[in-house]
Amino acid sequence: MPGRIPQSFINDLIERVDIVEVIDSRVSLKRAGKNLQALCPFHEEKTPSFSVNPEKQFYYCFGCGATGTSLGFLMEHDGLEFVDAVETLAQIAGVEVPREAGVQKHVDTDLYEILSLADRYYRSVLRDPKLSEKAVGYLQSRGITGVIARDFGIGFAPAGWDGLKLELTRFPESKLIQAGMLVRNDAGRVYDRFRERITFPIRDTRGRVVGFGGRVLGDEKPKYLNSPETEVFQKSRELYGLFEARRALRELPRLIVVEGYMDVVALAQHGIPNVVATLGTATGQTHYEKLFRYTREIVCCFDGDSAGRAAAWKALSSAFPVLQEGRQLRFMFVGDGEDPDTLIRSEGEAKFNQLIEASISAGDYFFRENTSGLDLTSMDARARLADLALPLIGKLPDGLYRRMMVERLSQEAQISITAIEKRVGVSFRTLPGDSVKGPQESRIARKLMSYLVHEPTIAEDLSPAMREELFAISGDTLLSLLLRRVLEQNLTDTSTLLASFVGEPVHEVMVGLTTTSPSLTGAALQNEFIDGVRRFLEERNRDTYRSLAQDLHDDDSSERLAVYWKARRESDTGNVSETP
Repeated sequence: MPGRIPQSFINDLIERVDIVEVIDSRVSLKRAGKNLQALCPFHEEKTPSFSVNPEKQFYYCFGCGATGTSLGFLMEHDGLEFVDAVETLAQIAGVEVPREAGVQKHVDTDLYEILSLADRYYRSVLRDPKLSEKAVGYLQSRGITGVIARDFGIGFAPAGWDGLKLELTRFPESKLIQAGMLVRNDAGRVYDRFRERITFPIRDTRGRVVGFGGRVLGDEKPKYLNSPETEVFQKSRELYGLFEARRALRELPRLIVVEGYMDVVALAQHGIPNVVATLGTATGQTHYEKLFRYTREIVCCFDGDSAGRAAAWKALSSAFPVLQEGRQLRFMFVGDGEDPDTLIRSEGEAKFNQLIEASISAGDYFFRENTSGLDLTSMDARARLADLALPLIGKLPDGLYRRMMVERLSQEAQISITAIEKRVGVSFRTLPGDSVKGPQESRIARKLMSYLVHEPTIAEDLSPAMREELFAISGDTLLSLLLRRVLEQNLTDTSTLLASFVGEPVHEVMVGLTTTSPSLTGAALQNEFIDGVRRFLEERNRDTYRSLAQDLHDDDSSERLAVYWKARRESDTGNVSETP
């Protein structure tokens, strides 16, 4: 897959594939006037509130607010990465995805075939009584049934140095090494990486095997062995059991993160299939970003010892850049000497679920740990709390959750929010919607953006002078950003316009503008848009004049006077001025 996908192809693809075809193959749609509706696939409901607009080619749920294009639907519903979603749309359209040269390395498709064949080989060995007696006995001793072993593709790498090597002789040794299945030692000898180990295939979100985990049958070290990083396998991006959890449950209201393969399998064996495990690494930001595509609540399960608490704090720190309203992160701890596997086998599903429900929220855990050992009646202790808390709080995305965390810090440390803002040089009191509704994006600006999102072609009749003045607005407002995107990429419909913002911080804002359709259409809408732009510019110029006039009152200097009159002359020339 060399290079990035051209934006022009993505735009054309979204126009070519009917959103109704994409969604109806996954959700049963019924006609409701001009639109189609269904029970929302993103939240539980009894009355349909999920609506698909075939004319505008986007969907919207009046219940939970989920909205987007066919591309966004595939990402949210199927849990696909952006590139995978584009490739899925391309398959529907019957076209190949073009790539721009020189950005990414080519991924050898032989690697996927090698890994798939290795998976098949290990599973066949487990079914061979002559080779797998000890392995089957071990799995049975851990309470693993044949059904669960089948569902997770559990296999067995037999003893010996070249079982897999001899099985895959159709591929050169170099390819098998590249796939991570063979090892070359310092002496030049090449042999199987996994030997006499239970094997756990690691699958990506599309179900392709990208690596393996292997566990010894006894107490040898290392107990677990993972595939090395390859072109198709990066530990920081993959999670064991995610594919299986999505296959077992249509919806994932919650995902539990544990530390080991056997924990995932054991919990699934006992009726808790919504479990994933990291692959020998700490739970990182990339993991959270992936998991929150499938669920709104994540529960991280750790041992209750010092090592487990240290791991939990590291996991919490990694999560801060992705925590926001609508996303819940919680922490639960099992007793010393226990892990999820042993706990569920000894105590059962009910006890484990009780521990999940008793888990502590990320915010409570954060302040519990940061206030531990501090006497907050002391000014020095309160200052220490601020020193500990602010670096992480500053990493939270703008929004209500960050505001709430700042307010709690203000209460706990008895420090004003203003003082906190001065301390870090950032305003914590703005929300994403504030940038639309605030001074830079007035009510009229929001209306203009709504017009643009629904009918991008109305921007074509803006005069060059109006375009220039809009683009020159200080701070590059959302209105000017949206207008640039429409004109520079020649976007002519709602779906391709929204798709162009996928992955950007303002995507949700843009999508939110589609919830209310303009009452006007055609020439009437176009005229209203032009008049609205004129009023918007007049409003901004009026505010500028008043600010300058106030400055003149405060500091009657010739320099400021020159600035004032220059602005007036330029505005008068553009015929959009109003005397302050």
